[in-house]
Amino acid sequence: MTNNRSNIINVYKKVVKSGDLQKNPYEVVKLILNELSRTMKILSEEIDKKNIYTINKDTQDLIIIQKSISKNVSRSLATIYSLQTSLDFDKGGSIATGLFQLYEYCRLQIISGFTKSINTGILKAREALEQILLAWNDMLQKSQAT
Repeated sequence: MTNNRSNIINVYKKVVKSGDLQKNPYEVVKLILNELSRTMKILSEEIDKKNIYTINKDTQDLIIIQKSISKNVSRSLATIYSLQTSLDFDKGGSIATGLFQLYEYCRLQIISGFTKSINTGILKAREALEQILLAWNDMLQKSQAT
């Protein structure tokens, strides 16, 4: 838990340093969604590498890859947690509920992919997340037009 807390603090420091606190809420969520998509992509690629190195029995590279997988699982789960806890179910209604379910699906696929060393579910979850990112970009453009 301490590692996740330090990851969240580091993300917060990056946001403050980059001036993202001045952005509107749509831009901040877009930034977080992009980060989640990025870490899920890396995680998926690293699981593929791990499987290849396991077959080849290359233990030194396998250790490095496993560390990367662990780091990206932690980052992804911390990001999902922050997205889930930021939802306003009173104002967001069914949209907030749908987003929570999508984030939960992503979380479960990440955990399953990590424990089973299979990235198929992570790839499917990332595709769904990409659809949300497209919709979020549309909302961001509409909010900037007004």
